[in-house]
Amino acid sequence: MTFNPIMFARHTNSANAVTNCVHANNSTDIIDFSGSEASIFLSTILGINLTKLTASGFGLRGTLDDELYSEHSFCVYYFSETAFRFVLPHKASLQLQSLINEQQLRFDIDYVNRTDLTSFTLSGENAFETLVNAFKLTPGLRLSDSLLCYGAQSGDVFVTAIDKKEEQHFVLIAKTAELQKWQSYMQDKGFALIQK
Repeated sequence: MTFNPIMFARHTNSANAVTNCVHANNSTDIIDFSGSEASIFLSTILGINLTKLTASGFGLRGTLDDELYSEHSFCVYYFSETAFRFVLPHKASLQLQSLINEQQLRFDIDYVNRTDLTSFTLSGENAFETLVNAFKLTPGLRLSDSLLCYGAQSGDVFVTAIDKKEEQHFVLIAKTAELQKWQSYMQDKGFALIQK
């Protein structure tokens, strides 16, 4: 029997939130972005330095307005040279979609706004261990750069580690019914629900 670990990460310089919480992300969009020139578009038009994205799952925090924690910031995850995933606030999503639409004649790129997916954020002292145990993840990666993020697919859920203003957070992305099941699970484990 072959064992295929699902590697997972956390930030080495980020503190844990004081309270264990599930934050409902009602205004977060997920965009799958692809094309033979996707990497060129990201580096040329968005100015993203892709050299740190060395393996599938690695991601970077970026912004469309020079403020890393504004309504125009995003995380972009690398799947391959031609496939990426953006997780971003709705306002940033509209701006990014407009930018991609403008550039589609210039670059071989396309996107799918994943309206079938939703997300919530998990934070707190018990968040990492709870995720590792619930999703059978292997905690082997350490992220020292606060702009780096990491995502792993476990079953029907894409689980990510992000640094949010020097605090460790984890974003779970899945179809609504699946995510509601995990939200209930986290609440049963003692995570307080906070609506945004």
